[in-house]
This record gives sequence, C-alpha cells and structure tokens, in this order.
Amino acid sequence: MNYRLNLFDPLSQSVPAVGCEQLDAALERLMTADHDETAIHAARRHFKRTRALLDLVKSVDKGDAARSSQKLLSGAGKLLSASRDAQVAVGAAETLREEFADTSHERLFSDLSSWLLARHEHVLERAVSENIGKAIGEVAKAKACLSQLDFGDASAKDLLGASARTYKRGRREMKKALASEHVEDLHEWRKQVQRHWRQTLLLRTAWPKEAKARAKLAKTLSDALGLHHDLAVLREMIEQNRAVFRTPADVNTLLRFIDEKQASLLADAKERGEHLFAEKPKGFHARLKAHWKSVSRTDEKRRGRRKKQKCTKKPPCGPGCKCEKKLAARA
Repeated sequence: MNYRLNLFDPLSQSVPAVGCEQLDAALERLMTADHDETAIHAARRHFKRTRALLDLVKSVDKGDAARSSQKLLSGAGKLLSASRDAQVAVGAAETLREEFADTSHERLFSDLSSWLLARHEHVLERAVSENIGKAIGEVAKAKACLSQLDFGDASAKDLLGASARTYKRGRREMKKALASEHVEDLHEWRKQVQRHWRQTLLLRTAWPKEAKARAKLAKTLSDALGLHHDLAVLREMIEQNRAVFRTPADVNTLLRFIDEKQASLLADAKERGEHLFAEKPKGFHARLKAHWKSVSRTDEKRRGRRKKQKCTKKPPCGPGCKCEKKLAARA
C-alpha cells in the first residue's frame, strides 16, 4: 500500500485514490476483526492516515465533503477508543516491567498484568458486540464522501501551504506542551506531530530526499509522546481502582515508576521536537516550495526529452513499441 499522493496528477484523481485505498483496508480489517485487537488497531491507523489526508485538502475542497468525512472517521475512532485504551494500558505496564522490575517487584507487576489483561478482555468483548458494526457504518459513509470532493483548479502548491499550516500548529502546540507539561497539552502536541508525519509522507514526491528522514524523526517523536500518554492512561486506571491492589504502597510504587518513565520520555520528546520544529513556519514553507519547484523542473525536462525523442519511424510503431520502451527506461 503506497501512502503517497501523486502530485503530478489532478487532485480529483490522486486524493480519492489514496483515501479509498486506506478506508477499504480499514473496512477489511473491521469486518474480519472479531476479537482480534491487532485488526482493530490497524483499522484505527487507517482512520488516522485518511484524516491526515483530509486535513491536508479540506482548505481547497469547495464543498463540505472533506470535513464530513473527517467527522465520520473521528466518530468511528471514538467507538473503538475504549478497546484501544485497555490495550495500551497493558503495553504501558509491560514497558514499566521491563524497565523497573526486579525480584522485589515481580509480584507487584504480576498482579498489575493479571488485572489489566482481565480488564482488557472484558472491554474488547463489549467493543466487538456493540461498536464494531457501528464503526463499519461510519467508515462506509466517510468513503462515500470522498466521491463528492471538489477541488476546482487547486493544485499541489495549495497542499504545500496546508502542510506548512500543520507544521505551524505542531510548533505552536510544542511550545505550549513543553511549557505546561500537562497531559492534555502533550496529547494535543502528539496529534499535530502525527499529522505532520503523515502529511510529510503524502507529499514526499515534493521533497524525496528530506521527507524520509523527517518522517522518521516525527514518528519517533510521536512514539515517545504516545507512550507518555499511554502511561497517563495507566495512571488514571490505577488511581481509580486502588482497591484492586494489595496495599497502598503498591499503588504508590507504580505511580512513582510511571512518573520516572514519563520524565525520561518528556526529556527525549523535547530534544527531538526542538529538532523537528526548529525552523520558523515561513522558512519551512519557502523551503518546501523550493523543493517542489526543483522536482517539477526536473520532471518537465524529462518529459520534454521524451517528447523530442519519440519514435520517428514511418508509420510510427505506436504505443508500447521497442523505441518507446527504450526511451522510457533511459529517462
């Protein structure tokens, strides 16, 4: 699956193609999910990819199709969020266990893991019976909206501007999150980082050399912020269910471990974020446009050479002739 826009094609062609591919994959995952948490997680990932695409194009959509589709996918994601929170709590607990467990804490982590796994099974059972069918319906509606997108005479240059605005929001949310260190602010920053990461992938035709490294850095930053949020979810579960644990000391020990790990993740996120968002938004936009201008020129020259060197046989060989194939390979 190629999550990339062909910027040389009309938006009316490339955008629905990428969006439909993602939503078809999500529907396939959900229809076969049953009790497969991996399939549900994969479907939610396709939702996020499509929402990042729609966020990129909504400013040039002359109707309301992009926003409507985004809203439907957001609702589908929320229907499956309880299952996701239960799953990430299990993963976050395992991360703590790998980092802090020793012989003196083995019993504590074993109790925590047993409780979270039992809770996860209960939540997943409810999600399967109640919410997956509803989510499938919302995704199908969102896909239908893609056929109603109307971009008029918008071009790739308009998408570069939209990407720069996402970058600007990510930079702004970083400053806010690092100043407050509040869970909600850090989570909002992460959402903008994820959007920037995915839009970088969508537009990598415009800056193929830099996009790969930038997307990798953004993903690593997103992962650090994601684990920080997962630990916050785990903390809330522990605090709301203190009676599950044998002693108050067990609860306090777990909360201390969470604090230590979150502090480490935040320091890592700060370093990576300041690197990713070092450039001012106007400079970022100007550089992205310069990359695209260079790529466009190269493509125009290549196409010009192919036009000049087309088969000169009389009568011409026609499409697919050996002459054409040789020229295509040379270009």
